[in-house]
Amino acid sequence: QVIPRAASRAPPAGDPHRRVCGAPARARAGGGGAMNCCGAENSDDDGDYEPSGSGSGSDSDNDSEKDDARKRLAVQEELPAVRALMLPMICIFGGYASMVGPAQQKFKSELRIGQTGEAAMIFTQAAVFVHYGKLIARLGHDVLFGFLSPLKRVYFSMSLVLIGTLIPPLFVFDLHERWIGFVFFSNGLTGIGLGVFECTYLAVITPLGKLTKAWAIMGIPLGFGIVNILGLICTSMGMPVAYIYWYIVATIPLGMYALWANSAGLDTSVEVAHGHGHGAGVKQRGFLSSLMQCGMWFPLVMPHLVAKLCVNFVMENATPVNYYVYNAPKVPLWSPKNVDGLVRHDLFFAVLGVFVMVGDMTSRRIPASLSLNTVSSNIAILIAAVTSSLLGFYLESLAIGVLAWAGIFMAFWGNGLVYGASAKYFDWAVPKEFNLVAYSLWCFAGDLGGIVGGVTVDLIRNWICGGRQYTYECLSHN
Repeated sequence: QVIPRAASRAPPAGDPHRRVCGAPARARAGGGGAMNCCGAENSDDDGDYEPSGSGSGSDSDNDSEKDDARKRLAVQEELPAVRALMLPMICIFGGYASMVGPAQQKFKSELRIGQTGEAAMIFTQAAVFVHYGKLIARLGHDVLFGFLSPLKRVYFSMSLVLIGTLIPPLFVFDLHERWIGFVFFSNGLTGIGLGVFECTYLAVITPLGKLTKAWAIMGIPLGFGIVNILGLICTSMGMPVAYIYWYIVATIPLGMYALWANSAGLDTSVEVAHGHGHGAGVKQRGFLSSLMQCGMWFPLVMPHLVAKLCVNFVMENATPVNYYVYNAPKVPLWSPKNVDGLVRHDLFFAVLGVFVMVGDMTSRRIPASLSLNTVSSNIAILIAAVTSSLLGFYLESLAIGVLAWAGIFMAFWGNGLVYGASAKYFDWAVPKEFNLVAYSLWCFAGDLGGIVGGVTVDLIRNWICGGRQYTYECLSHN
């Protein structure tokens, strides 16, 4: 059950003798050799990266190369965290929160769209465009934006999110336009931007070391938390909803500046410089090239793809469903039938946002504290994550306010576990030249789950409400 030594003990990218899944050095360097799935290559080489004194090739040359590789890896592991690179994640995922969080319900209400009828159905499909956009961009960015370097793609994707989040406050909340087409454009542009940004950004900052990446991914729950907690606390006290969108529009340029100010040594061409500061570079493989050599990386990431699909379905379904179940000015905590023990709507969802942020943020740190150097340990944490998400989905279905808090915590706890475990595992086990495509496919799997979750929001909402309307739940209007 131990992950193949080729993945766990091979020197980092840039070493010509690095081998993964039985791949000889000549194939890794782009030469000949029949590439099959892990361990399937017809070769006398067992695919292991042999320790010193193994007798493979020139012992002195091998020892020197391995020592250099270990030094490069040690330096990268010890690089200090660039905490400022959490800011791009905060602002971009704040934009995402505005598309799938409470702001979505308020956007719908501002357009004068209820919970039933043709307009409601169109709005639901328009809202899912954020997931369609992500889905297309995850893998399509290598083709559509192949003329841009990965770093430039990050800037371009942030610009798309900026435009997408500018549309609601400018045209709908301020100019009071009621055209539902704005929903398609806003969600579509934001989705494409998110799809390009997330996987590319994670690959681009890899040379800065694991500490920088650990801080960066913490920006995701923080971005959601600022919008869905602080934003709703402010709106509960009378702040116009449009200000939430204007906050996001204002912070995205700050995120761009933070990236620009710390981009020295990062990718500026088609090369992603793994082995930062030591001249070691690995060209990121294109999507088609990676498919031709899928045996070198796909079997390693497949369990993480399945887990990502499952937790994203729950996350992208349970979150918006809550906004359309608890859609009265006040929310009952203990039973749908209660008319006392009520909490103001925005305050209820601000507390729910706290549970989202705490569950997601704390669970992301757990994989970093575990070794997770075997297949069984990775499978175990993925099973725990999916189980947590499914339990959260069940608690959400009971339509009880306090259990909605517990359910959303469990759902995002599972999501954070998968995110932290996958980010750690990909950087360690996946050959560096397939780093970008592995992240892209992983995000793509999550988007598939998100689309299924998004298009079934009305279906799940109607199942939870069971055709009933209560005084403070399951109203037919927003």
